[in-house]
Amino acid sequence: MKRISYLLFVIFIASIVASSCSNTKTYAQLLNDEQTLIEGFIKRNNILVVTTFPTDTPWVKDGKDIYVLVKSSGLYYHLVDPGDSSKVKTNPDTLVLKNIVVPRFKQYTLGIPSDTISNWSTIDYPYPATFVYGDLTQSCKAFQEAAFYMKRNNSEAKLIVPSKIGFNSEMMSVIPMGYDLKIKIQK
Repeated sequence: MKRISYLLFVIFIASIVASSCSNTKTYAQLLNDEQTLIEGFIKRNNILVVTTFPTDTPWVKDGKDIYVLVKSSGLYYHLVDPGDSSKVKTNPDTLVLKNIVVPRFKQYTLGIPSDTISNWSTIDYPYPATFVYGDLTQSCKAFQEAAFYMKRNNSEAKLIVPSKIGFNSEMMSVIPMGYDLKIKIQK
């Protein structure tokens, strides 16, 4: 009986040692890899990163798309189309807290080549997928923040989203994603 107990103990210790010596990366190493992937995507796509929001549209300078890096969250944001802004003074399409937002987006990886993971549009469905603006339990933080900057119905933006503000699957695997996002506002 002692031999069996000893053998089980040795197997247990060996399995612990073997698992600790595997080539798994630490969370800090995964975050470094993520930042390297983001920086490579920015360089390959000729993107100019700034920290202040441009006042003019289109957001392009010297042939480069301008992306704003929001330091507090890590979101990279590029406004493509400001949306319905024809009624400037009394625009009912301006986003306010607790509005229902219908997102339409294309999600892609930042690697070489970029792989489209999903091209999701439920706008034309009788019951489209939605989230409540301001309710962080319903969508990824990046979509909430982007909607804040987009502000108007039918506005379009491009996002580079670090894993920490993305959907749960990206958070857990530390994978940054790119999004082409368009929003519709439902009152």
